[in-house]
Amino acid sequence: MAKRKKTGLATLLFDEVDPYGSVIGESVPKQIERFPLEAIQPDPDQPRRLLPDDLAEGVNNGSIEPTGAIKEWLKRANANPDTQSARELRELQRLANAIAQHGLINPITIRPTELGDNRYIIVTGERRFWSHVLLTVEERFIQEGEISQEPNFIKVNLVPAGASIRAHQIVENLMREDINVLEKARGLWALRQELTDDAYRRHLESGRDGKPPTVTWKEVEGVLDMSRQYRARIIGVLNLSDKAQELVDQYNLAEATIRPIVEKLKSHPDLQLKALTQLIVWQEAEDRGEGNGRRIVPSVRAFVDKLLTAQNKPVINSQRTQYIDLGKFRQKVRGTLKYMQKFDDQTRNDFTRALDTDIGNDVVKELQALRNEIDSMLEMVLD
Repeated sequence: MAKRKKTGLATLLFDEVDPYGSVIGESVPKQIERFPLEAIQPDPDQPRRLLPDDLAEGVNNGSIEPTGAIKEWLKRANANPDTQSARELRELQRLANAIAQHGLINPITIRPTELGDNRYIIVTGERRFWSHVLLTVEERFIQEGEISQEPNFIKVNLVPAGASIRAHQIVENLMREDINVLEKARGLWALRQELTDDAYRRHLESGRDGKPPTVTWKEVEGVLDMSRQYRARIIGVLNLSDKAQELVDQYNLAEATIRPIVEKLKSHPDLQLKALTQLIVWQEAEDRGEGNGRRIVPSVRAFVDKLLTAQNKPVINSQRTQYIDLGKFRQKVRGTLKYMQKFDDQTRNDFTRALDTDIGNDVVKELQALRNEIDSMLEMVLD
């Protein structure tokens, strides 16, 4: 198989960031050092949080120490062992056990804080950091050959703060096997946004004339060695309603199982919830060994078709059909289209960056809702 040619964006990213190692292309020390856990803190802007939200927030604002957060997490998991949070803690315990038995093979990557206070922020390796905190709480040692090490010190690679640090974090998270489909979809959007901002910054710093490079989905797919079809399926999950996304996240539903819902019910938020609820019932029955040989994906597909058939069934109505003023409707469509066509590349770049705010998130959701309505109307006309 021919080696894939690296795109301009791939060069841009991987000249500075290696998702499997550390930042390169800068003065990065080769030796591995040991730093005390108390000098290291998780990145509050890390794209993926490990701890429960309230505990993560407490650690970030300094109201709770990392050891205190782990103790509280253990307490909650023991009280409610069947929750997703408890399952994630058990995964962390498995990693901690492996580190205790064999040592930390892959050091974490840290960078100095901007305050210059001899404290450091995690770039990559947050789970490894929390595994050390867990071992510290449990008063266990790490066996490295014939030497026993205390877990309150951790192996690190120290790197300077760089513009692509967040992109580095996102790429590492996207490479994880345990990341769910919703986290992956949000991560893909975040990566594209981060790389767009980084490309814009580099363009300004270079002093070059002309418009800055535009980061496309095709380039992101090339960086991640991801097919367009797979990327589109992952991103499509964000077309689900907020409540539907909460269910996908809460029950860690796989992309393959929800694919019929994403593809066929994107303009039917009420049916999304019905289909997801049924899927969860089937999945939980299968987890208990009561699936009776049911194949989940074909069953979901058939259930979605059944919902759509019932939804589209003609209803006899003696009332006169409401008159639609197509002229007025067309005027609004043409006005919106004319406004959007005025956007040049620079305006689109500025618009993309502006969307990375709380208000921007609402705009994205409204644009998605508008797209869903347009798709629904076109499906009725073109079928």
